[in-house]
Amino acid sequence: MCATISQSQQQVVLMSFFINMPMVQTSGAIAPIEAMPSFFQIISLLNPLRHYITIVRGILLKGVGLDVLWVHVLALIAFAVVLLSISINQFRNQMN
Repeated sequence: MCATISQSQQQVVLMSFFINMPMVQTSGAIAPIEAMPSFFQIISLLNPLRHYITIVRGILLKGVGLDVLWVHVLALIAFAVVLLSISINQFRNQMN
């Protein structure tokens, strides 16, 4: 999606740096989500990486199945549909 908004490769690299760092910080990969302030806990619900890490930890460390992780799988599917549709529309507009 960043590539369809930006005009050069340098803009994409800089934009992705400022998008990816906060996403990693609020994902729960580095610090537990429970240790974050409540504001950042709520904001992290909009982070697809949080849901992905929860799924991976649930499968690999806890051995749980889809019956426990279905909410996070649905969240990832919703993120994929929304971001893909935005990217497709941006790309179509760029081609016209």
